[in-house]
Amino acid sequence: MKQRIDKILNIYRQLSLPLKVSIWFLFCSLLQKGLLFFTTPLFTRILSTQEYGVISIFNSWESIISIFVTLGLSYSVQNVGLVKFSDDKENYQSAMLGLLFTCAIFCSIIFWLVYDYLKSVVQLAEKYIFLMLIYCVFKTIMTMWSLRKRFEYHYKEMVRVTIIHAMFSTMLSIMLVFLMKDKAYAKVLGIGIVTVIIGGICCFDFIRNSKKLFNKVYWKFALKYNLPMIPHFLSTVVLGQLDRIMIKNMCGSSEAGIYSVAYSSANVINILNSALHASYSPWLLQRIKSKNYNGIKKVVNVILLFYMIILWIMVWFAPEILAIMAPPEYYEGVYVIPPVACSMFFMLIFNIISPFEQYSLKTNFIAAASTGAAVANVGLNHICIQKFGYLAAGYTTLVCYILFAAAHYMYVKKICRNDMNGIIIFEGKKIGLMCILVVGIAIFSALIYQYYMIRYALFIIALVAMAIKRRRLKKIIEAIRPFILYCK
Repeated sequence: MKQRIDKILNIYRQLSLPLKVSIWFLFCSLLQKGLLFFTTPLFTRILSTQEYGVISIFNSWESIISIFVTLGLSYSVQNVGLVKFSDDKENYQSAMLGLLFTCAIFCSIIFWLVYDYLKSVVQLAEKYIFLMLIYCVFKTIMTMWSLRKRFEYHYKEMVRVTIIHAMFSTMLSIMLVFLMKDKAYAKVLGIGIVTVIIGGICCFDFIRNSKKLFNKVYWKFALKYNLPMIPHFLSTVVLGQLDRIMIKNMCGSSEAGIYSVAYSSANVINILNSALHASYSPWLLQRIKSKNYNGIKKVVNVILLFYMIILWIMVWFAPEILAIMAPPEYYEGVYVIPPVACSMFFMLIFNIISPFEQYSLKTNFIAAASTGAAVANVGLNHICIQKFGYLAAGYTTLVCYILFAAAHYMYVKKICRNDMNGIIIFEGKKIGLMCILVVGIAIFSALIYQYYMIRYALFIIALVAMAIKRRRLKKIIEAIRPFILYCK
């Protein structure tokens, strides 16, 4: 046993620094999402479906309002700016803080001025809104700080802060839920208090070396880069969050709570999506820059196949997953899990092909396609939720993600044809076949959820088939090795 541990440690020590950072970034993501996942069964048994619905609405509105209050300054503009102004990182970072606080104060004033008109739409008490505005600012500061540490390869500090935030916010939320009468507010307040404290420390760390909060050049750069991308940021959030808001308004808080728990259960697979994207994008961008397109097809196919297998297992056992996550009153939400989980597959396709759009600086189409998908989602939700009930929102989400991924795939093909001498980067037929299989799995799984013996029998047959074909699977796994070791 000791020899195995020593062998693993030796392998780890030999890894390049960028790869170590990617591994620890994955660990931080798993810790944050994992704690959320494993504490959900506790909160669903303490909170009523209506209280859980209020929390889901708070999270949904926070994701939307945060884009306007913070201008999305913790997104790609953070990394781009650190690269572009690498010789003056301290002043750039403090200038971004100044811009963040300026936008936050300005947007908050406007929001409070029009709050009376929005109250019937938001459907949250003033104390939630006040907490939301403060929380989204300090959450953005924390994210900017983490990205800065990752950029500088200071992963140990990032890991320490992530562990402290995840553990203390979880413990304080649980404590306040038991102590306070308004349990929904108690849960978000616990997270908010810890985020403000740690975000404040991160803010002090930023301005310690530079207190110049205004820089015309840096402000102009950030605004010019991020303002055109706001429709994309907003549309992405709308695709993932607006359905819960519409369900609450059209059906009620209880239905929004049930849908939110089922959506969160399905969205666990997005941890893998984020981890793959974080490691794959740098590798692909390096290939694009060097015009070395060999092996991209194979790596993409292996990633999608691997993801599809994990997705199939998750969708296949959705009733068992939801039984662990929540009490019986949430069980009807199980039919939301297949379409939402499959939506993550199409989001992965976008993450795989989007580096071509980003590298070519043709980001306007990203915003246009995202906006189109979001508008379609709002329209379909309005029609289908009224006609078929709140469970239909999961299937409208899947349809919109399919349209979203298809539009980007066609545009990337155009980029390859016009800018890369017609080189075929991806195997469209194989990707299309996997898309059909994923949708088929979602539909078939939902149809047989009540027939436990059939599901278990088919799963065993699949395992036996994989055992028989294990040598072929081993070769497939070997094909992804260059991707795993891209930064060597």
